[in-house]
Amino acid sequence: MSNDDRKRAIGKVVSVAADRFVVEMHAGTDNFTVVGFDDVHYVARLGSFLMSPAQSEYVVVEVVGLRERDLPGPGERSDFDRAGSSKFLDVVPVGMLPARGGSFRFGVSVFPSLYADALYALDDELDRIFETRPAVEPSTGLNGEACAPVDATRYRALTIGKSVVFEDYEVKVRLDEFFGGHVAILGNTGSGKSCTVASVLQSLFEKPREHHARGATFVVFDVNGEYWEALQPLARDSAIGVARVILDGTAAGFRVPHWFLEMAEWELLLQASEKAQLPVLRTALGLTSLFRGNSRAALAVKEHFIATCIIECFRGADGDSPVTKFQRVVSLLQKYPTVDLNMALLNQFQPNLQYGNFVGPNSQEGFLERIRSKVSEDIRLPSYDQTPFAFDDLEECLDFAILYEEAHGHGHQVEVAAGPRRVCLPSAQ
Repeated sequence: MSNDDRKRAIGKVVSVAADRFVVEMHAGTDNFTVVGFDDVHYVARLGSFLMSPAQSEYVVVEVVGLRERDLPGPGERSDFDRAGSSKFLDVVPVGMLPARGGSFRFGVSVFPSLYADALYALDDELDRIFETRPAVEPSTGLNGEACAPVDATRYRALTIGKSVVFEDYEVKVRLDEFFGGHVAILGNTGSGKSCTVASVLQSLFEKPREHHARGATFVVFDVNGEYWEALQPLARDSAIGVARVILDGTAAGFRVPHWFLEMAEWELLLQASEKAQLPVLRTALGLTSLFRGNSRAALAVKEHFIATCIIECFRGADGDSPVTKFQRVVSLLQKYPTVDLNMALLNQFQPNLQYGNFVGPNSQEGFLERIRSKVSEDIRLPSYDQTPFAFDDLEECLDFAILYEEAHGHGHQVEVAAGPRRVCLPSAQ
């Protein structure tokens, strides 16, 4: 162990197991605080790292617990006894770090010996553990060509703040990984999430030497206008293009088509209940794409759906008048006509739309017999496929979907959830 290692020793390893070590701190340690040769270190933070020499490497361990040795008589303990009692750190092994440079690796191949020293971690060692060293590296030219200027550098890691676990340690992110995958910045309102993102972008474009992030493109959805204020000076001071587009939903602005919404987003938008309303909503959204196909299979599905709903219309819900039943039947045949199911078929049986009945004897039975011939078994309606449809048509599709669900024995659930054939929709905006 080097002389510097001896200066930063905080205690000894007094227990070694495959998954956990125990470190007893040196006598006289005040409240888990150690005065090192470089600074004052508080080593009792959960999640902090310690180092233990093992041959030519360090075993990196994480602090998961702290305690002190209990005296035999708790009632006789004084503040002086507490201050002078032995203090212990429970630690778990994390990985190995070469003592003379080299990369950190997870997993422990050599365990520390009993009574080996436990050392607090230096900032340089933390950089190697988190693989943020070096923070700046030589830049390269396009397609492997020579770099201009020759000695240009670029950021490899960028500082984003101070650690609350490691005293005065600057937390850094590796840029390739940070911008190459999904990242979440979490925190309470006002904790500095937006400022952190703006600071990262400012640092990238304000790098004092080449190569800063020239040519990089970022699209920021700035709901509160705070990023515009933070990045606008870059356009003036760094000759970086910063364009602003206001998406205000007007005719000249930006609008997202409603069929871009996924099924889960429709459920959230309409706050549909899981047991009663979701089946109706899924059926209705599937109906928006049902009547565009011309194949024989698509025709069979269309006629099955129309026939099922017409039969349910004539069965009617409690309180439905005969005129109301006919109005729904006419709406179905006019909205979704086929070669065999259309208004011409209905007119063959002499309907009286004014009174909601048929003029001829047995005409209703004859009409329904023709309709029932189109009902098939084991036919499934299409699923929502996010193809374009008119928003106004969705209300009618919902009405027909309720009919279809009622025809399959779900009428009571639908009536309780949405009222009998009553559906409320948000505006098309």
